[in-house]
Amino acid sequence: NAFAEGISLCEASDLDTTALLDVLDNGALANPMFKLKGPAMTKGEYPTAFPLKHQQKDMRLALALGDKLSVSMPVAAAANESFKKAKAAGKADADFSAVHSVLKK
Repeated sequence: NAFAEGISLCEASDLDTTALLDVLDNGALANPMFKLKGPAMTKGEYPTAFPLKHQQKDMRLALALGDKLSVSMPVAAAANESFKKAKAAGKADADFSAVHSVLKK
């Protein structure tokens, strides 16, 4: 979710998303997921590897466990709301990276 927000901010600022992806890929936060998902996300493409509906279900289960164990998870709760919004927008069967589509609006 934070990655999608970063891309959305970059797009809204009219900055070069390719440059953002290059910086992330060459910095301390570099990871294979950014490299795999980033270029497609900047094109508004979300080829399904792991459906968003399953990601949101897993987040919901994690939040329920946090509630049960009295563990505060405000960041996960906020992210879950974004995934719920994406599901409501018809992105349930798209890749979890499709959360980007509702954050960039």
